[in-house]
Amino acid sequence: MCYTAEEFTAKEGHPAIDELEQKAREQAVIENFKPACLCNKIRKGTVLKAIQAGAKTFEQVSKRTGVGTGPCGGRRCGSMVRGMLGEPVVSCGECGWPVLVGASPRVCPRCEYAKQET
Repeated sequence: MCYTAEEFTAKEGHPAIDELEQKAREQAVIENFKPACLCNKIRKGTVLKAIQAGAKTFEQVSKRTGVGTGPCGGRRCGSMVRGMLGEPVVSCGECGWPVLVGASPRVCPRCEYAKQET
C-alpha cells in the first residue's frame, strides 16, 4: 500500500509512527523525572532546562538549579550533570550512574558515596 506524504504523517495514516512517537515522548518524560541531584531531589528535566537556557558549566547549572549544593557537595550529581553538558561519561556497571571518563580513579560517585554513608 502506498501513502502520500500527507497520509504518511497524518494520525490515522500510519499508526506505527504514532506509536513510536508516543513511546519516544513517554521515554522523554520518564527521563526528565529521573533524579540528577539525589541530595536536593532535583530532577534531570530541571537540569536540562538550565542547560537549554544557557548554562554551560557545572557551576552555572548549580547556580540556576541548586544541584551540587547538598551534603555531598556535588560528588554524586557532578558526573551526571557534566555528562549532560557534553563531557564524556560511561555507565557504572553496578548501578548505571554516569562516571566521568577522565576521572582518576574511575570510581562511581554514587556507589562510593553510598559505601561511605554505611
